[in-house]
Amino acid sequence: RPSAEWLARRERGSRAGIRMMLLALRVLGRRGAHVLLRVIILYFTIFAGAARRASLDWHRRVTGKTGFFTAYRHFLRFAQVALDRVFFVQGKLEYFTFDRVGSEHLAALTEQRKGAILLGAHFGSFEAMRAVGRASDYRVNILAHNRNAQMIATFLDEVSGGRSKVHVIEIDPDDRTYILEVQRRIGEGELVAVLGDRLGLNDRSIEVEFFGSPARFPTGPYIMAAALHCPVYLVFGWFEPPNRYAMRCEPLAEQIVLPRGNRDAALREYVELYARRLEHYARAAPDNWFNFHDFWSAK
Repeated sequence: RPSAEWLARRERGSRAGIRMMLLALRVLGRRGAHVLLRVIILYFTIFAGAARRASLDWHRRVTGKTGFFTAYRHFLRFAQVALDRVFFVQGKLEYFTFDRVGSEHLAALTEQRKGAILLGAHFGSFEAMRAVGRASDYRVNILAHNRNAQMIATFLDEVSGGRSKVHVIEIDPDDRTYILEVQRRIGEGELVAVLGDRLGLNDRSIEVEFFGSPARFPTGPYIMAAALHCPVYLVFGWFEPPNRYAMRCEPLAEQIVLPRGNRDAALREYVELYARRLEHYARAAPDNWFNFHDFWSAK
């Protein structure tokens, strides 16, 4: 378990990095900062051996491409999306165009004052989804594990100048009371966003096929949705240069049902459906896949 001192050092480092990014944007603008990223990412691609190997393994599975510049373009896409998050947090949507499909689902939820779980992935930009939702009066909360929750809160606080209205709900594996907060938010007609493609500490998981090989996905979002009797919607938004974001929302289930005598089989069906839809979108925009580790060996 990380010590308080280690977490404090990490937070100071995160804040320093965010401030440097904000300074670059103020001085260079979005276009100039994107040019600077090309130099920084070239250096990163040379020296980040483990991430580079993970990127190339991903592309071998999805596109059949290999080589240094395949990984370079992959890392560059991640950096570009990360930089654009600043504009989304600040509400500066005029820099972008959005191709939206399925937004009527969220509009209907808002009109009915009905809460739901939004299930995304480390694919593209969830911040773009949230920013457009905020402009449409969708109330979105972020559910994240301890360390990620702290990093998200740090980012939102720095970029917004302390004016962020985004609520981050922290998952604590040693304290399940966070579910009460999720229940309250959904009961008030709000949306709770969670990423379904990466395991946290002590997460329950199920192994299903993903791009031709078995991979583990967490089952927590489905168990939580079943307990709260709320619908689950898939949300994905990916970046297409120079300034376009394609955004998709579709229902996964109006209600997650986990029969007592057939719970594991039912969970597997939901996880498999999620994995198939994630595979569909990731195949369409492989450079927007932002899991830079050996995804198929994660336990």
